[in-house]
Formats: sequence, structure tokens, C-alpha cells
Amino acid sequence: MKREQKLFFRYIGPSMVGMLIAGSFSIVDTIFIGQGTGKTGLAAVALTWPLVMIFGALGELVGSGAAVLVAQCRGCGDSSGAQRIFGTMIALNILVSCILCPLVFFLLEPILLLLGATEELLPISLTYARIMVGGAFFTIFMGSFIAVIRNDGSPVFAMILMIVGLVGNIILDWLFIIVFHWGAGGAAYATIVSQGIAVVIGIYYFMSDRTELRFLWRGMTLNGAPVRNILLTGIPIFGNMLSIIAMLYMHNAQSLKYGAVDGLAAYTLVAGLESLGSILMTGLATGIQPLTAYMFGAKQYKRQNRIGNMGYRYAFFLGIALMLFSFAFRGPMTAWVGLTGNAAALAMHGVLLSSTAFILLGVIRVAGFYYQSTGKITDASLLIYGDTFFALPLCLYTLPLWWGMDGVWLAMPVSRVILFAFVLYLWFGKCSRREVCHV
Repeated sequence: MKREQKLFFRYIGPSMVGMLIAGSFSIVDTIFIGQGTGKTGLAAVALTWPLVMIFGALGELVGSGAAVLVAQCRGCGDSSGAQRIFGTMIALNILVSCILCPLVFFLLEPILLLLGATEELLPISLTYARIMVGGAFFTIFMGSFIAVIRNDGSPVFAMILMIVGLVGNIILDWLFIIVFHWGAGGAAYATIVSQGIAVVIGIYYFMSDRTELRFLWRGMTLNGAPVRNILLTGIPIFGNMLSIIAMLYMHNAQSLKYGAVDGLAAYTLVAGLESLGSILMTGLATGIQPLTAYMFGAKQYKRQNRIGNMGYRYAFFLGIALMLFSFAFRGPMTAWVGLTGNAAALAMHGVLLSSTAFILLGVIRVAGFYYQSTGKITDASLLIYGDTFFALPLCLYTLPLWWGMDGVWLAMPVSRVILFAFVLYLWFGKCSRREVCHV
């Protein structure tokens, strides 16, 4: 048991720190954009986040799928299989980047209008989005590299890579926005350049003696079986990212509808906290994932269940801590992002209501990743996609009909309760007599 606890903390520590750093990218941008451009700049950039995050989600789809398979191959001693998966991941990322980035760039204005950009917000949104889409190659590869490096037995190196990216982003945000006065465009350049630095460090890792995985041109193929396995395994993670994107898009639309520009600007703070909490919980879950995937591959099922149980417990207590933190610092945080007056009052009230979602968020996240890593792709997908296409839309488009902006803020907590009911079904209602339930 002590050995498993050491493994647990060895993996979740760097993973959570790395994910916390990843979530801090948007928080850092929000602070600097708010200080440099005010609520209009905040609202304009917020409209682009669902689009920009699609590229990161695609990197996670391919990278996390490959990472799980690499860990399983390592668990059963199949080094050639791990290399084959890695080469396929590189080829898939190149293909996605070459097709999607030019297509989205060409259709950028109608996409932003579809996302809700108004005449006042469109110019700033276009400036930010053009730069982010133009550099999305780095966004995609950064997500994939970090996932594989972590599951390749180097969680600390993955964390260091994220730290370098964040520090670079902070320095460049200050330089481009505060010193050069480039506004939202400066924030975009800062993000892309810092992600590019992280990708270069990732390339160094795969050229070093830290790993057996290598960039081999002959291995960068798109054969049917590896591609299918990567995509199928990565679907739950993509759904997790899609859930965050859907949350942002739907909340943006409803905040603009019920609170106008003040409501949307206020939601940037709430969205930052929700995204940060969600990504931190994802860090906990992805830290567990290589362990459970390895144990699943090695047929060590009891150890795998014990690791899963540790994850549920720590996720619950972390959720309470995040909720209390949000309660305590909701006032100062509005000043950090440059909100004043009605927008600040809306933001503080929104944080108070929405942060109760943290209590169950982590448990649900750990469940989705656990089922993915142990071969239960259907259960993981139902849990994650049920959020995106059922629970969250149901709450977000019905609760405001009765409670206006309060309904927007309450959508996340209520949807977590619905999803947790499904988790309880997976724990207790779906276990056959021959299955070991992990609760």
C-alpha cells in the first residue's frame, strides 16, 4: 500500500502542477488583457476561447490516446509497439495541423460571428484569433508531447516543460501588452511563442537518452490499426476538452444574452476559475492514468482499483479546497482582472454560486479517466460526452429562464449533480457479481 501511495504522489504531483500551469496560461492572459484593455478586451477575447481551445483539444485527442497506448505497451514490455504508436501520433498531428489551420483561418470572421461577436467586439476578437490560429501547430504539438512524456515515465520533465512555457508567457505578456501596448494581439503572440518554446523542449526530450521513443521518418505512417486505436482511446479525453469548450461557448452566449457586455466580462473571471479548477482536476486524473493503464496492461487489477480509489478521495477534498479558495478571494480577483462597477459585482456573485461545482467536479473527472485507462471506453465516453451534450446544455438553457444570470451561474453546479448520479450508477448499478467495484 505504501508503495502505491508513493507511486500515486510521484505521478499526480507533477501532473497537477503541470496542469495548473497549463490552466494558468488563460488566467495570466486574462489578468494582462484586463489591465491593458479593460472589460471590452476581456469580452472580445473570451468569445475566441472556444475556437482557440479546439486546437488544444485535438492535440489532447491524439496525444492522450497515444500516451495511454504507450503506457500499456510499456506495461507489457512491447517497446516496438510504443514506438509505432508514437510515430503515428506525429503523423496525425502534422495532418491535422496542415488541414485544419488554413481552413479555420479562411473562415475566421463568420466563425466568430457564429460564436456571438458583436460589431463592438469583432475587431479585437479577429486580431487575437488570427494569431492564435496561425500558430495552432504549436498548440497541438505541445498538448501531445506533454501527454506522451508524462506517460513515458517522465512526469517531472513534463512539468518542467510546462513551467518554462508559463514563465515565458508571463514575461512576454508583460512585454507585449504593458510595455509595447499591443493589446489582445500581444497576448496571442505571447501564448504562441511560449508554446513554441515548449515544443522545442519536447523535441529535445525525444532526441535525448531519457526515452526509447524517437523521431523516425519511416515510423510516421497512418496505418489503419494504430490510427484507429489512438483515436478511440483518446475520445474520452477529447470529450473532456470538448466539455470545457462547450462550457465556455454556451456560457458566453448566455452571459451576453442575460448580462450584456458586463455579464460576458464578468464571466471571464468565472470561466478562468472554472477552467483552472477543471484543468487541475484533469491533472489529478491524468496523473493516475499512466499508473492504472500500466497496471491494466500488466493485469494487476487490485492495485489498479486501489489507485483509482485514492484518486476519488483526493479529488473530493481538493474540490472543497477550491470552493473555499474561490469564496475567500472573489473580491481581490475582480480587481486583478481589471473589473469595476457592475461587472465586478456580477463577477463576485457569479463566483459565489458557480464555485460549488468544484465539490463533485474532480470525482467525475477521475472516473472518466479511470474508465478510459482500463479499457472501458464506452463508459468513459458516456460520462464525458453526457456532460457536453446533455447535462450542461440542459441546465444552461433552462435555469436562466427562471433565474436569469443566477441560472447561468448555477448551471455548472447543477450539471455536476446530474453527472455524479451517473457515476454512482457505474460504481454500484453496473457491477456484475464477477467485477471488482472500485469505490
